Amino acid sequence: MRFEDLDAQTLDQIGTPEDNAKARLLVENHQVKHGYRLPDRLRGLVLDEQPFRVEVRIQDDQLTYVCACPQEEGEALCTHVLALLRAWNQEPEKFLNQAELKERLKKYSKRELVDIILDVADLVDAARGILKEQGLDDILESIDRVMEEVANEAASLAEAETKLRRAQARADRLAQSGRLAEARSIYFYLLDNILSLEEKFKKEQLFSPDLKKELFEEYCQFIHEDRHLEKELVQQEIEQLESRTPISLGELDLSEVKRELALPG
Repeated sequence: MRFEDLDAQTLDQIGTPEDNAKARLLVENHQVKHGYRLPDRLRGLVLDEQPFRVEVRIQDDQLTYVCACPQEEGEALCTHVLALLRAWNQEPEKFLNQAELKERLKKYSKRELVDIILDVADLVDAARGILKEQGLDDILESIDRVMEEVANEAASLAEAETKLRRAQARADRLAQSGRLAEARSIYFYLLDNILSLEEKFKKEQLFSPDLKKELFEEYCQFIHEDRHLEKELVQQEIEQLESRTPISLGELDLSEVKRELALPG
């Protein structure tokens, strides 16, 4: 099943007549806002006495959803989920499509992109927090959120990897400004969390093949370049990485960096 396959008749079957009637009214009154189409989910804001953020996924041919309304677990789909699906069914072109947005943004000049970002920062409160230069703790917390989303299957691996790449880019900016220790800490945190997830899911590779290799190589490079290296802290990081199972470690070889630091083993 795809979102494109959902029609009005199908929606009538997956919701009660009463809830479908309420959902139709919400759509007719333009109370479904900010529709967003991602590869495997729809998101939107449904105004119904108060705003409810709604997310609907299709996974293994089944609909799953998240809505903040007081719907009892196991009950039929709530009116807000039905409203989001009906809004998509009636006017999918009104949903911002992530894939199309990405391609469109590639065509803008750097100056145009800066203007767009400034407009977003002016209009959207939450965007200001994202755009504000983040400190080490903020970046580590953002990594924690991504890992939690993956563990709870609340985000696709492709979406999660995009967010992890952003943390990687922030670490690179710190390194370029001379803050090598902080950059190394972020790379270690990314790498260790990915290994932990792979252990959890008993898989050697969760994300794209290059991600773990890039993180490991840059982590080792930061160790090599840091003239003020905290050797004891790095030793603890390496011991932590070595404690991961062989299946998650894969081809990562810590022997060279251990020789460089004159560590045992």
